[in-house]
Amino acid sequence: METPKEIFLKDYKMPDYFFDSVDLEFLLGEDKTIVSSKITVLPRLEGFSCPLILDGKDIKLISIKVDGKLLKKEDYLLDSHHLTLTSPPTTAFTLEIITEIHPQDNTSLEGLYKSSGNFCTQCEAEGFR
Repeated sequence: METPKEIFLKDYKMPDYFFDSVDLEFLLGEDKTIVSSKITVLPRLEGFSCPLILDGKDIKLISIKVDGKLLKKEDYLLDSHHLTLTSPPTTAFTLEIITEIHPQDNTSLEGLYKSSGNFCTQCEAEGFR
């Protein structure tokens, strides 16, 4: 298990993007769960674009759209812990992401997991901050 990284108030900076609304849909299954998200994203500084980095672990990306347009693999970076939109729009946009997760294999007790046959969620923002 990875040791959590300490985050100090002195290291805080304003986010580059705000999420105005987040709609989530879960198709719960015994073998896998499909999560569809639709997020209204607002750049903090309109007219300015910097990478949008989203955290995620043990997630299989199915599709990603910006304003209804399916992104190609060269439009984003994906690693085991992050999804990065390298050049998001400079004005408000809608981000739609479909992923596959496996709650029955999630033993971290974070996000969506399965315990005693029940689907459970624990969604503190970065460890009770």
